Amino acid sequence: MGKQLRDMLTDLRSEVGHSTNVAHGINDRDTLLYYLNRVQDNLYVDYDWPQLIIDRDIHVADGQRYYPYPTDLVFDDITNIWVLINTVYNELGYGIGPYEMVVWNSDLGFKSWPTQKWMHHPDDNTFELWPIPDANAQAANALVRLRGTKTVKKMINDSDESTLPDRLIVLFSAVEILQRDDAKDAAVKLQKANEAMRRYRVRQFTHKHVRPIVIGGGGGDAQSRPGSQPVLGLDYIPPGYGSGPNRT
Repeated sequence: MGKQLRDMLTDLRSEVGHSTNVAHGINDRDTLLYYLNRVQDNLYVDYDWPQLIIDRDIHVADGQRYYPYPTDLVFDDITNIWVLINTVYNELGYGIGPYEMVVWNSDLGFKSWPTQKWMHHPDDNTFELWPIPDANAQAANALVRLRGTKTVKKMINDSDESTLPDRLIVLFSAVEILQRDDAKDAAVKLQKANEAMRRYRVRQFTHKHVRPIVIGGGGGDAQSRPGSQPVLGLDYIPPGYGSGPNRT
């Protein structure tokens, strides 16, 4: 969990040598807030954040062609979409064009199941499924699973929390402010920020490598295997799986 914005503002004022008195800091709040949000966005783009990989399930409906994205997962950050058929996840291909319309023309209302492809629609920020799911999908309570990196949430109110590690955001924001002001300790602060990032990434990855597991031959948590299909018995367990025969 990230730190609240009010605490990050106090930390940032301390790092750049400003007064931490709230009354004294009213005038600089907008400027500091700008740096905190921009630095968080830059860090999000420049580095990988495996702890932010999330899955979001969306139930499909008979005759529904377009679906909204989850609020915390935008198109640019999605890496995979699967469709759940019975107890097996099948990855959907990307792209819907003239060839697909020859087989099942969605514009004419043709439907089928299972769906096989998806495509982003920027005009209304939705994604399309092809072919359009039919009654069989709804009867099976079918769903599609989206996987990607959780979207950064902009901080506005004092109670808002950072998406990325607050310490890194504060330090790199302080570096930019000190460099802008030609402060003598800007280089020292940059060294401190880089060291904090190095230590964080060491902790982030050292004990989180994919390790082979003999039973089932899987590799553990599917979130540590971006681009890989969830493994039966490791990432999900359908009803009755592994129960075996009754023993007397």
